Amino acid sequence: MFRRSVLFAALVLLPVGTAAAQRSRSAATKHDDAKYADDEMAKGPAIRGRDLEDINPVKLFIDKKKDLKLSDAQVEALKKSESELKDKNQALYKAVDSLARAMKPPMNPNAEAQARIRDARRDLDQTIGTIRSSYDATTASIMEGFDADQKTKATELLAKQKEDADKRLRDKMRGG
Repeated sequence: MFRRSVLFAALVLLPVGTAAAQRSRSAATKHDDAKYADDEMAKGPAIRGRDLEDINPVKLFIDKKKDLKLSDAQVEALKKSESELKDKNQALYKAVDSLARAMKPPMNPNAEAQARIRDARRDLDQTIGTIRSSYDATTASIMEGFDADQKTKATELLAKQKEDADKRLRDKMRGG
């Protein structure tokens, strides 16, 4: 008789205890998710100079050389242009890294820290704009050497890359 009572109690109480544990775990997870989202925003932007190097349109042209039907001479010229562009923008890539670090909020934000973050944000936006302008200028000069079909395909590739890059950079600037 005692065994039946213990078995009955175990069958009744075990599911109740498990459900309560799951509810408390679920509530804790929701709280942790909200805290994680706040932590992500508190970290500042996640953008790096490397992210801007990855959206280099000259690099895109080299990667898509078969789609663009580039000659070997055109590919060599692109590689040379890519190297020159990377050297030209190297200091700007480092500035992006430094400015992103400067935008990380301190534990106890004050007016001075907020002003510093605002200034760093403005400088970061300008630096990104300068890098993208150099990409545009280089791309325009490169595309002068393309034939009509190559220009059409290159324009399509650039439009898609710009859309993807804008989305990625927005996410990175938010800390994602």
